[in-house]
Amino acid sequence: MAFNPYFKPLVVSLLLAFLFGASASADDLVTSRAVLVDGTGNLDIEDVVKSEFKRTGPILVGGFTDATQWLRITVRAPTDGGTFELRIRPTFLDEVVLYEPNPAEPGAWRQRVTGDRHANPDRPATTLGFLMAPVQEQTTYYLRLKTTSSSLLVVEALTPVDARTDDLFRQLIHVIYLGVMLSMAVLALLGMINLSSRLAAVFLLYLTTQTAAFVALNGYLAYFTTAAHAHWGDTITSILVLGSVATGVLFYSHVFRDYEASSAGLRFLYALLLVFIVELCLMSVGQARLALQINSYVVLILGALTPFVALSMRAGPERERRIICGLVWLQAGALTFMMMPMLGLLSSGVEWIVDAPLSQGLVAAAVMCAILHQRTRGLVEARRRAEIEMKMTHTLLDAERQRAAEQARFMDMLTHELKTPIAAVKMMFELPDASERTRRHALSTLEDMDAVVERCRQLDLLQQGRFTPRRELCQVDALLEEIFASSRAPDRLHLASEPAPDVESDRHLLKIILGNLVDNALKYSAPGSDIDCRIERQESDGQAHVRVSIENQPGPAGLPDPDKLFDKYYRSPLAHRYTGSGLGLYLVRHLAELLEVRLSYDQIHQRARFTLWIPT
Repeated sequence: MAFNPYFKPLVVSLLLAFLFGASASADDLVTSRAVLVDGTGNLDIEDVVKSEFKRTGPILVGGFTDATQWLRITVRAPTDGGTFELRIRPTFLDEVVLYEPNPAEPGAWRQRVTGDRHANPDRPATTLGFLMAPVQEQTTYYLRLKTTSSSLLVVEALTPVDARTDDLFRQLIHVIYLGVMLSMAVLALLGMINLSSRLAAVFLLYLTTQTAAFVALNGYLAYFTTAAHAHWGDTITSILVLGSVATGVLFYSHVFRDYEASSAGLRFLYALLLVFIVELCLMSVGQARLALQINSYVVLILGALTPFVALSMRAGPERERRIICGLVWLQAGALTFMMMPMLGLLSSGVEWIVDAPLSQGLVAAAVMCAILHQRTRGLVEARRRAEIEMKMTHTLLDAERQRAAEQARFMDMLTHELKTPIAAVKMMFELPDASERTRRHALSTLEDMDAVVERCRQLDLLQQGRFTPRRELCQVDALLEEIFASSRAPDRLHLASEPAPDVESDRHLLKIILGNLVDNALKYSAPGSDIDCRIERQESDGQAHVRVSIENQPGPAGLPDPDKLFDKYYRSPLAHRYTGSGLGLYLVRHLAELLEVRLSYDQIHQRARFTLWIPT
């Protein structure tokens, strides 16, 4: 993965903060705000005008109440004398009535209505509002708010240019948010399919309700409802708000259950799910305000409870738990910061508290992204380990097959190479009067058998790594003379030697190499033919070497295959008439590598030549 899984939500959050800051910098034409709480809801505009108002900040915070909220604002006319837009947020308010002076009838008031229960096709989707034509330099307006939701009200007066810029910023924010939610939905869907994750399925449900609630809370349902059914937008919005909280509780209960959090905390979360049923029942009997108020308290309780439940998580990687815990604490802070003004428990001078629900989806997306990232990485690592183990298993199986095949070949070689000589010796000893020639043949046969056994012993030492070179000064010609002297046919061996320096090598291993080459030449050369050995000094790549070559005319077995000559157990098809192990040249090659001696085989004028370059 090229980026950290929390990089995208972090960037989006920073971008949202920037955009909010940019939109907040628009020139607001409202010069003063004051509030009046009508506890009975019976005051009319004439009574309100005469009443005493209390100054308030840019946000009216009234909480869930039956009281009617009156807001008095003073708006200065735009410098160009043109129109301005009175923009009202949030869009989920039931009814906002505007009272403006009637220029045709001094002292009288005209009224206009907006809200999510009223059709207003000319307003932008992200706000409620009215297009205003100022009649004087400073004009006072009254706004009457009556809603079943929280009495949270933000009013701005913007020129048309500033209003379009504000719309552009907000719509861009919404597009980015919905894009993040869509990408997270795809990620959750892939997690549900690839990981068979129930948590991913629950998160997908939560993401759906959260996104739908976001769309409804920002007034986009107005595009899908007719004027005759505008009131349905309010009901649908309320149900989606309740559902987004319930699915959020369900999502976090699954998260905490997977990570083995406190059982008491989990039971409390499950109990909160039952509250959703109570809220739906209240909605069905017309108690929407009470249902929404209870829902807000549920959110506030979640903000206080979930951080401590997160701290009790015991299962899963520690790093993963720390990440989830940090994100849960972040969301808990955002929930508290958002819900306290909603409930009227805390006033707020921060305008974008109205848009705080954005943070809920982003933080939950980051939590799920963290979980899916960690689980996907764990799955990839497990798959990689399984692949490595499978490869190791295949390697071991191949090695075992190779070892079994080698053992089979070894047994075939021993059976073939030893059975015939043993039978021959047995037959010779059963003869009543064996001749000298017969005894010599028997002795030669026993020597061949001993050579086979010796090759097997040397192979075992080589494979066990027990051949450790002990370097000392050696005379190559002296070694060859020793080998010639102990040979079965010394009269066929001829040595041509130039004055050559001593070599520093392992005398024992070098003698095995030379002895095997000489024995190979005697065994597979033409009967009675000479074996030519030559020793000479050579320079190669600035390094002095003693070059030893052993050359013979091939016998009935013919010339060997150069590509297979040094393979273990290799013997040419016609060579099986001779007793042998097929290990001699295999040992020569590996011992030469051990002593850093270069070895080559050439076929020159139908003669076989082995050459050694021994460094001095």
